[in-house]
Amino acid sequence: MSGREVRTAMDSPSTDLDFNNSFAKAQQLSGVSLSSFLATLSTSLALFSLEVLVFFAIRGRFPEIYASTPETPTNKPTKSIATWYTDFVRFERDRGHLDRYFFQRYVRTLLLIFLPAALLITPVLLPTNYINGKAAKLGVSGIDTLGWSNVGLDHSDRYWVHLILAFLFIAHVCWILWNELASYVAIRQNSPSTALRTMLVDAIPGCWMDEGRLASQFSVFPGKITAISFNRDFRPLSRLVSQRDALARSLESAETRYIREMVTSARKRGGKPSIRRDLIRPPAPSRNLRGLLAWLEQERVDTILYYRRELRRVTEEIELKRSTPENFLQLPSAFITFEDPLAAHMACQTVIHTNPGYMTPRTLPTSVDDIVWDNVCITWWERNVRTVALNVVIVALAMLCVVPVALIGLLSQIIYLTRALEWLRWVDRLPEWSLGLFQGVLPPVLLAVLVKAFSAALQHLVRKQGFLLCFLFLQTTLVVSLSAGLTSIANEVASGRSLTATLAKNLPKASNYFLSYVLLQALSVGANSLLRIDRLVARLFLTPVFDKTVTQKLVRQKGTDIQWGVFLPVYTNLACIGFLYAIISPIILPFQVLVFALFWAIYSSSSIILTERDSGGLFYPKALNHLFAGLYLMECSLTALFFLARDSQGEAACTAQACLMALAIPLTAVYHHLVRKAFNPLLIFSPTTIGDTLPFRSVKPFTFEPRALTSASVIRIPKDDLGIGSNEAAQLREALKSTPVLEDEATITSSGRITLLK
Repeated sequence: MSGREVRTAMDSPSTDLDFNNSFAKAQQLSGVSLSSFLATLSTSLALFSLEVLVFFAIRGRFPEIYASTPETPTNKPTKSIATWYTDFVRFERDRGHLDRYFFQRYVRTLLLIFLPAALLITPVLLPTNYINGKAAKLGVSGIDTLGWSNVGLDHSDRYWVHLILAFLFIAHVCWILWNELASYVAIRQNSPSTALRTMLVDAIPGCWMDEGRLASQFSVFPGKITAISFNRDFRPLSRLVSQRDALARSLESAETRYIREMVTSARKRGGKPSIRRDLIRPPAPSRNLRGLLAWLEQERVDTILYYRRELRRVTEEIELKRSTPENFLQLPSAFITFEDPLAAHMACQTVIHTNPGYMTPRTLPTSVDDIVWDNVCITWWERNVRTVALNVVIVALAMLCVVPVALIGLLSQIIYLTRALEWLRWVDRLPEWSLGLFQGVLPPVLLAVLVKAFSAALQHLVRKQGFLLCFLFLQTTLVVSLSAGLTSIANEVASGRSLTATLAKNLPKASNYFLSYVLLQALSVGANSLLRIDRLVARLFLTPVFDKTVTQKLVRQKGTDIQWGVFLPVYTNLACIGFLYAIISPIILPFQVLVFALFWAIYSSSSIILTERDSGGLFYPKALNHLFAGLYLMECSLTALFFLARDSQGEAACTAQACLMALAIPLTAVYHHLVRKAFNPLLIFSPTTIGDTLPFRSVKPFTFEPRALTSASVIRIPKDDLGIGSNEAAQLREALKSTPVLEDEATITSSGRITLLK
C-alpha cells in the first residue's frame, strides 16, 4: 500500500468517527474515571458490609472460630477520646506476645505517617492542582484534575509547592522510622530475648568436632559453657517417624469408621449393632513384578488389627533407635549453651575462624520452630549453592508474572486500547457503568488473585520474609504504573504530540488505578481478617466433606499460624504506594488514612491476629527498612516528572526543582545507611551495658531437640452412648502400650456426626 493510500485510509470518515468517539470516551474516562472509581468503591463497600454483617450474625454460632483471647486492661475498648488518644499515641499495650504487639505498632506507625501528611499535603495540593489547571481542553478530566498532571501550563511556578511538601514528607517519614527503630531496640532489650543463651553454630571444622576443643574456642567469653550438643543426622529416624504418623492416622481413620458404622447400625437395628470390620491386603514386600504378584495372592486381613500391629512395630523400632542417638552420624553443627546470656550474644557477633565459611552462621533461635532441621546437616558451600539456585528460581518465577501484570495494567486503561486495536472497538459501545467495572474493579481483583497465587508458590520455596515484598513492589507498583500509562502515551505520541509533554501528563494518571487497588485491598483484607473467611470456609464446607476423624477436625479448627513473610508485605506495599503518589496524586492520602485506620480498628484486638509463635517481633525493623524503597521510588518519580514539566511555550519549567529532588535521593541513601549502621547491631543482639540489669538472667535455657527425638503420635477416639469407642480405646491402649490414646476430646452421635468437646 502506498503512502497516499495509507493517508486516505487514515483520513476516511469512518476512521475519523471512530477516533472521535474513542477520544470523547477517553476524555470522559481519562485514567480511571470517576465512574470507575465509584464502581470500585461501591463494590468494595458492598462486599465489606456484607462480610461485616455476616460476622455479627454468625460469630455466636461458631465460638471455636471467633473465640476471643484474654486481653489485658490496656487492650479493652476505649471509652473516651482522651483514652483513645493515649492508647494510640503512647501505645501502652501488653507486650507478652511481641509479634502481635509489633504488628499492631506497625499499623499504628503507618497511620502516624499518613495522618499528618493528609492533613497538610492534601488541602494544599488539591486547590494548587485544580485551580486554573489544564482541565478537559488539554485532555485532563475526572479525578486527574486533582493531580499533578492538571497543573496549568502558565502556573509552572506552583511546582515549588510540590517540592517543598515532598521534602517535608520525606523528613517526616525519616523521623518516624528513626523513632520507631529506637523504640524497638528499647523494648526488645527488656524482653525475654535478651536472656537467650543457647547458640546454634554451623560449619564446624573437623578438628573442632569435640566438646573439649569446641569449648576451648569459646572460653574467652564471660562465664562458662554449661552444655554442648552436637547435632546428628536423624533423617533415617525422621522417615520412621513419618511412617509412624501415617500409620497412626490410618488406624484412627479405620477405628472411627468402624465406630461410626457400629453406632449407625445400632440405631437402625434398635440398639443391636452388627457390622463386619474392613479388610485390607498388606503392602507388597517389594516394588518389582514379583512383589506385585505376591501382593495379589495375599489374603486380606482385618484392617484395624493390621494397623495396630504395624504401628506397634514401628513405634518399638523408633524407641530403640532413640535410646542410642550416638549411633547416628555426627554433623558439623552444634548447640552451645552459655551460663551468661551476654556470652551467647557476644559469641554470635565475633569472628571465630580464620577460614571463610566456617563457624557460620551463628544464631540465637527463640524456639524449636525457628530451626529447619533438614538444613542442619548441609555444609556451608551446599547452603550457598541452594541459596543461589533458589534465588534464580524465584527471579524466573517473578519474570514470568511480568506479562500478566502488564496486561492487568493495560486493562485498567482499556478505553485507550480501543484506538489501537480494531477488535476492541466494541468497548466504545459499552455503557459507562460497565466500563467502570472493567477499568476499576476487574484489574485489582485479577492482580490480587495473581499475588495470592505467587505467594502460595513462594511458601513452598522459602520460609523467610523478603521475596514476596520485592514481587509486590516491582510487579504491582512499577509494572502496573508503567503499563497503565503506556496506552495513552503511545496514542498521543502517534498523534504527533510532544513526547515530554505527553509523559508529564499521562504518567501521573496511573495513580488513579491505585485508588481502586488500595480500596479493594483494604476492604477485602480487613473484612476477611474480621470474618476469618479461610477458617469459616473450612468449618462450613471442608470439614464436613474431608474431615472424618477427631484429629482431622482438630487440625482444621486450629488452622495455620500467620506466616509473617507473606502476611506483612501486603501492608508494606500499600504504604509504598502511598509514598509514591503522596505528591503526584494527593487525593490518595486521605484514602491511605482510612485504610490504615480500618486496619487499626480491626487489629486492635489481639484475638484477630491468629498466631501462637513469638519471634520477638524480628519482622518489625525489616518492615521499617523496606519502607525506604517507597521513598526512593517517590523521589525518582518526582525527579523525572519535574524534568518533564513544561510551560505554555513548551520549555522545561522545573529544572531547578528536578535538581533539588535528585539531590534528595543520595541524601536519603546516606540517611538510610546511617540508620542501618546505628541500629543493625542492636536489632538482634544485646549490648554489654545491660549485663548487670538483665531482668531474665535466671530464665531456664531452651532445650533444642529435633522432632524425630521428641514427637509422639496420638490416637483420638470419639465417645458414644453405647460405649463402643471406650471399648476400642481400651483395646488400643493394651495393644499399643506406649502410644497415647485419648477419648475425651470428641463425641459421636447415633447419626455418625463427630462433635469436638473443646
